[in-house]
Amino acid sequence: MVVFSPCGINCRDCDAYIATKNDDIELLKQLQCNYMKQFAKEISIEELKCDGCQGEGRKISFCSVCEVRVCATEHGYVNCAECAELPCEKGSFIWQENSVSLANLLSERKQID
Repeated sequence: MVVFSPCGINCRDCDAYIATKNDDIELLKQLQCNYMKQFAKEISIEELKCDGCQGEGRKISFCSVCEVRVCATEHGYVNCAECAELPCEKGSFIWQENSVSLANLLSERKQID
């Protein structure tokens, strides 16, 4: 079974999740470097560790406060595929043109309907 985060990222394909599960410090360092290049912000290795959005464990620091995740949780949804308002403004930062995560959710929605 594929597990999608509330925003539609496939946890099995998420480098932060993979690196955390495999205790792969080199991959986490690479993600840390990529984050700095992409957002011009520093992030610690610990802030990048993720046990998956659906569990009670660690979340990437920005994911733990993500509006999309908070909204889905407040509505009792596993992910946004369950929401009639998908795609909404809250997810516009990730659901851009050719968004894999949005495609995942739309595909998931077809299975729900």
